[in-house]
Amino acid sequence: MRERTIRGAWRAARGRRRHAAVLVPLVAAALVLATTGLATVHWPLSAAREPAGTSGDALVVSADLQDALRPADAADTRDLDTFVRRLTAGTPRPPDVLLLTEVLGPGARHLARALGEATGDRYTALVAPGSSVFASDASVRESAIVVNTTTMDTVEPGRFVRVQSEDQAYAVLARHGTRLRLPVVAAHAAGDPLPAVRALHAVVDGSGGGAGKGDDSDGIDTVPVLGGDYRSGRCVDPAPLQPVDCAAGAFWTTLTETYGYEDAFFSRSAAATVRQSGYVFAHGTVKDAHVDTAYAADLPDRAACKADFDAGRSAEASARCRADYYADAPFGWAVLTAGQPITRAAVPGRVTLDHCELGVRKGATLARVVNNTDQDLTDQVTATATAPLTVEPATGTLTVPAGQAATLPVRISAPYEGADGTGGTTNTAEDPTTGQVTVTVGGVRTDVTVSLPADCTEAPAIATSYHPGRPPEDAVDGDIDTFWHSEYSPPHPLPQSITVNLKAPKQIHALTYQPRFDGNLNGTITAYNVYVSTDGQDFAKVADGTWPADARLKTADFDPVTARYVRLEATSASGGSFCSAAEIAVE
Repeated sequence: MRERTIRGAWRAARGRRRHAAVLVPLVAAALVLATTGLATVHWPLSAAREPAGTSGDALVVSADLQDALRPADAADTRDLDTFVRRLTAGTPRPPDVLLLTEVLGPGARHLARALGEATGDRYTALVAPGSSVFASDASVRESAIVVNTTTMDTVEPGRFVRVQSEDQAYAVLARHGTRLRLPVVAAHAAGDPLPAVRALHAVVDGSGGGAGKGDDSDGIDTVPVLGGDYRSGRCVDPAPLQPVDCAAGAFWTTLTETYGYEDAFFSRSAAATVRQSGYVFAHGTVKDAHVDTAYAADLPDRAACKADFDAGRSAEASARCRADYYADAPFGWAVLTAGQPITRAAVPGRVTLDHCELGVRKGATLARVVNNTDQDLTDQVTATATAPLTVEPATGTLTVPAGQAATLPVRISAPYEGADGTGGTTNTAEDPTTGQVTVTVGGVRTDVTVSLPADCTEAPAIATSYHPGRPPEDAVDGDIDTFWHSEYSPPHPLPQSITVNLKAPKQIHALTYQPRFDGNLNGTITAYNVYVSTDGQDFAKVADGTWPADARLKTADFDPVTARYVRLEATSASGGSFCSAAEIAVE
């Protein structure tokens, strides 16, 4: 262990790579940021770090630094220095391009200087706002592009492009000494991200031909990149868990299917199911990607730090905050290179079955084809799994229009045996086990590694459908002001049901139902069935009946029975073919 500043650490590592014939991998080195007063931290210096300027790829960082709106916050650079420290610790080589949002010109230039000191490369803030988010015409500017000029050339001078009344940073860059060209945007979508991504795609797609389809007429490999914060998660449902096979937002499917971009963090990082609004969308090949998911564990209560940092009082924050806080959301990076005429794969390539539903582990991967040719194509998809995994469907077809992409969800499941043998409680295994799903798309095979950790999280309630913002958990949260509502846009006709998870087998004899209590009786259940189950798979009906269409508490009684899951099914409800519940309890 040695203690160095960031500057000395990375420069020393680069020097060893240049001059040593045989390099021994370095163990974690402690960094002391004496100039900023940050606490000592540890990060690895790997002899395998790739030297800059030798390959036809680019390492692109996307980060929302939340350092633009408050002058005192912008003047306090402790969080920016922490970002640089964490960035240099978490990337395999010095970044080539940083696509930043919620940052002003002074902050972007500070980062460029700090990165230069950390890496020994030269960085410049190629496109950045001034000292205010407001330009002279009162438009909003809060994005910036910082470039490693040691590894990247500027093909087209940086500028701002106006999208949804905000100016987004834009430039065209090239990897020094290679054919790789990157039209890039650092965007902060102001409203609906769908029109924003359409406009941004038009900007980068018109740069340098090619549009990420391999060699263009000038022999240039062009990879358009849309980075930044789009203020929306991948899934329509805003829940923290974003299942691989969720109903995706229109902006995401437009980019990843209609335009054929790759969502780098979804496809290649370990954060495929984590809700985030920062992205690197690339119309090319994503060789590797990573999101700073360890940030949540290192600083679990970022909100406790935010108030002091937003006010520019970082010196008054706790020692933990001073050492680790850099923004509300983690940054991510991706290594990008030229695309291929046709790409076939399963993404993500690693799946963790750590979420259960009705006593069964569930997850998914997507069979995906990107068709950068001028001809439509149709591919056959097959999927197989090793025990105890099962997949569905085992076969399928993907028809992909020219210049677009298409996906087919391959759903993965496995039994979950809890400590008491009922499913859904704590598994006593000390180590995760793994299985494999093999997905073959058009003859191209992808082996997806599936992890089965000891613990499996199961929601307190699930439903056959729900409208975004009205999840089934709202019917069992003890708050009468929140409620579950079945999906009505598009219509999901009755019957619909909600299943309550009791977490362990219990003897029960009644279910109580509180309709929504906001003065609107839409969805109030008037005819019902009640079912129970011990394993989440086999259900038996224990009650049925009718209730009046009013807001009073209702009860369904039945003979005592042992159950772990209790299902309330609505066969009729007031107001239309949908149902709702403010609270459901079991006695």
